[in-house]
Amino acid sequence: MLNRPINSWGAGQTQVVAVAALAFLSFFSLSGTASGQSGNNSVNATDSPAAGAQSQTSVGQQVQLEGQLEVIYQDFKDGHHRLLYSLKKSDGTRVPLKFADQPPTNHLSGDHVRVSGQMSGGSLLLYSGSTKSGSGSSGGTTTSGDASGSTASSIPVPNTFGAQSTLVILVNFQDDAIQPYTLADAQNMYFGTGNGFFQENSYNQTSLTGNVVGWYTIPVSVATCDTSQIAMDAQNAAAAAGVNLSAYTRYVYAFPYDAACGGFAGASTVGGNPSESWINWNSPGSQLIDHELGHAFGLWHSHSLNCGSTATCSNGTMVEYGDNIDTMGYPQGPSPHYNAYQKERLGWLNYGSSPKIQTVTSSGTYTIYPYELGGPGPNALKVLQSSDPTTGTKTWYYLEARQAIGFDAFLTDGTCEPCYTQNETTGVLFHLGTDGNGNSGELLAMTPSNPPPGWFDDSLPAGQTFADATAGVSFTPTVVSGAGATMQITLGPICAPAAPSMSVSPSQSQYVASGTAVNFTATVTDNDTSSCAPATFNLADALPSGWSGAWNAASLSLSPGKSGSATLTVTSPAGTADGSYGVNVSAANASSSSYSGSAAATYVINSAPLSISLTTNQSAYMPGQTVGIGVSLLFGTLPDAGASVTVTVTSPSGRAATLSGATGSNGVASLNYKLSNHAPAGTYEVKFGTTVKGASPTVGASTSFTVQ
Repeated sequence: MLNRPINSWGAGQTQVVAVAALAFLSFFSLSGTASGQSGNNSVNATDSPAAGAQSQTSVGQQVQLEGQLEVIYQDFKDGHHRLLYSLKKSDGTRVPLKFADQPPTNHLSGDHVRVSGQMSGGSLLLYSGSTKSGSGSSGGTTTSGDASGSTASSIPVPNTFGAQSTLVILVNFQDDAIQPYTLADAQNMYFGTGNGFFQENSYNQTSLTGNVVGWYTIPVSVATCDTSQIAMDAQNAAAAAGVNLSAYTRYVYAFPYDAACGGFAGASTVGGNPSESWINWNSPGSQLIDHELGHAFGLWHSHSLNCGSTATCSNGTMVEYGDNIDTMGYPQGPSPHYNAYQKERLGWLNYGSSPKIQTVTSSGTYTIYPYELGGPGPNALKVLQSSDPTTGTKTWYYLEARQAIGFDAFLTDGTCEPCYTQNETTGVLFHLGTDGNGNSGELLAMTPSNPPPGWFDDSLPAGQTFADATAGVSFTPTVVSGAGATMQITLGPICAPAAPSMSVSPSQSQYVASGTAVNFTATVTDNDTSSCAPATFNLADALPSGWSGAWNAASLSLSPGKSGSATLTVTSPAGTADGSYGVNVSAANASSSSYSGSAAATYVINSAPLSISLTTNQSAYMPGQTVGIGVSLLFGTLPDAGASVTVTVTSPSGRAATLSGATGSNGVASLNYKLSNHAPAGTYEVKFGTTVKGASPTVGASTSFTVQ
């Protein structure tokens, strides 16, 4: 069982409220990926922040523990991640937590929780799948300010405003005491470029202040990677040098690249007061620093949703780092702004004096101001996409008008190699985000042919329309410029055109002589949504050269969900060689020819005579046995597939039985004649009659068998 607080731990009067959970299994991935190491959430004693300090509890014992939750992301240079959960008890020991379901994403590091589960291998195994918002420091009514703050707010993440007092501690190892960059370099990384990033993203409501100290050589080998030990030794070294640790609310531990850490470039608690971040790189860039500090502020990753050929879907693939227009997404050189869903969680949009996000509840024309600039806004629009039928939790569209301003200038300044395809500054950017689930932000590809990450062309261009018929909303950017975007948004039943379905009958013609006119029936179904007007579908055919085709109707007018048929008469030229020839038909929406369907059939010419073979599987039988009868029909070497077959079996007494069937794709029909236990002895005559495709009924094959 996992319980969550009403007030942040450390406020002096902590209350805990139960959230459903049970015991056990394994840690499921949050990433939606199933290959390689991507999204590996397993917690091992060697890589957990709890390494070396686990509670001594018997394996399999059912326990209830209470303490401070720690949630840590590790971001690896090869593009995968690891998400670690542990419980820090009051005595300082840590117990790794493993979840049978997806871990909760409405908790932050520092939340005071109570957990019940089963101990195994030093870890606590428990069920949890809760991502619902509730009271506590990471959702619903929270506290802002310091750890004991008392100012009520509705932002999901606390401690995100004002000067963020940050201590960057540079350390190296007892057997690798290198200093890959200077204190002045680090000062500029964090309090120059880094501070500029947070000031701009927060619209000058948040800044990084503090100091860089070190380099300190700590009593740790570069051949190991224990992040908790590195943090403890770094703090001890700084304190020994006279640094007042209590003056800071954010700690960053930066060290030369340590290969023993398995390749993670950076790691950070998700939230926390103080928050803790680890930078494992010899020359850390701004994107790495801004990404890890984003976690420290309480952000999860920014994903993308890959739906193949459509922008949205109910069963798409979530790409963990898929949002390449957000620093919490795709690793790259630039540091794009956090998206609107992330900024709303931080309170930097739609809270207090922050620029507004306008919630659209009626059809109309709406303006979005340039996303990177401050002012009253709105800097984004918010439109309901869906509500969970069980919980009522809402998922929203977030719309932004990005421009090449400040940290987003890379889109047009030539520093971004794949940005030659960018339409972010000429269209409107779409994300999805779900209330109470910090891990739900997803970039939508409004040009699905180039899904993210990769090309920067995910915006909906001016003049194009995106319609979500399920949500009952359509979006059309009418103007996009350096001054922002104007959107036409329509709420209510939405017409969503779709490609029609098409079939043709028969799929294969009778065997005919060349020059014969053969009729094919084409059936078209209108798959547009019910809110669409009736559509006209133009009919067309594609035939072998020199052949003729005549439709009895040039088009079909259909209402959504309805079907209609037309006849195509196909005639081959006289003298055309025997063989199978393709007949292709299509139907295209007269208003938008991109919505089209097609089907194919076969016209078969065969001038060879029909050969018939009638056999039994034995020549003699005993009463009670089954007689297997085979009829083979061939036009030369071509099987007469689908021909109806009638066989008559006459006993010695003159009693006749009729058997019926049809030939298979090989031109053979298999029939069975069951002899009774008292079948008379003697000779039984078998005669064949059939209606052959394209010919008159044929009789003329016979055989016999005996019953002893």
